[in-house]
Amino acid sequence: MVTFEYRFDVLPGKLKEYERYVKGPGKDIWLKFKGVKAVRVYKSMLGGSSPQRLVQVDLETLAALEKIFMDPTFRKLKHVFHSLVTHVSDSLLTQVSDQRK
Repeated sequence: MVTFEYRFDVLPGKLKEYERYVKGPGKDIWLKFKGVKAVRVYKSMLGGSSPQRLVQVDLETLAALEKIFMDPTFRKLKHVFHSLVTHVSDSLLTQVSDQRK
């Protein structure tokens, strides 16, 4: 399993558009694709910190992520997403430890 993680801030003045996007065309976009196991979305609890939002997508394989990135519908929605956000960064993670109490 791999985790694709991306962090971002919503552009000033675009919050309502962003909220419409995540409730509309962008809703559950990741879950529509084969190979996606889970999606977690976080919002910072600290007011002034940046980035304010974080999304983690668990995938069965790196190949699944590559197929998603090549999908024409995903690419169009990604373009819309990037018109609403700033300070975007991403990581490709693999788990090395899981300790729980």
